[in-house]
Amino acid sequence: MFKKNVLLACVAGLSLLSAGAANATLVTSDAGYAGPTLNLSAYANGNYNFTFGPAAIPGGITFTRSTDTASNSGQGGVLGQGGYGLAGNGSFGGDAVYAGLDGAYGFIRFTLDAPVSSFGVYVNYAPGSGAAPMISVLDNLGNVLESHNLATEAPVSTPGGFNQFAFRGISQDTASIYTLELSGSYIIAAGASNGLPPVPEPETYALMAAGLGVLAMVARRRKA
Repeated sequence: MFKKNVLLACVAGLSLLSAGAANATLVTSDAGYAGPTLNLSAYANGNYNFTFGPAAIPGGITFTRSTDTASNSGQGGVLGQGGYGLAGNGSFGGDAVYAGLDGAYGFIRFTLDAPVSSFGVYVNYAPGSGAAPMISVLDNLGNVLESHNLATEAPVSTPGGFNQFAFRGISQDTASIYTLELSGSYIIAAGASNGLPPVPEPETYALMAAGLGVLAMVARRRKA
């Protein structure tokens, strides 16, 4: 059984992906995305804030956890702050504000007031701990539209890391997604919030570098 500080690590911010990808697409990069993020500033109080929900989050998002007690605390998911580890994937702490699964089994859900075509989060989990880490999207009736095993299809590997995560999302052709579900392995959702902005993906850095290079060339030509 994991200790309390090995829970999950959700660094606060949930992101909606840009639309337009083909149906049944697992997204592993947020390059170029500038959409809304989860605001958990109300939970930046140094506490774990255990809850099964529903808990309202600014932006028309509702957080819930499976109602079983298969968790370290027996009190539900976590919205808040605290130091914790994710087995081989390192640890989180400091100013990190998070929402996640307090256990090796069960799920957490982020449900929207209005549907979208793509939905994703910055994610991490404790490898080999409990059920496989899964990412799924659901319709307005709670039916699973699509589901992926992160451990086998798009593993997150941050050995020995601190406050590290990777973007994972699902994109479909139509705006039919109401809920993003994460399950198993002390899984966490993370993003921009309270002192921990998203870390740009390599593609983003490349685009930034290219843009700076163009600006430098233009400046040189003007000077000449």
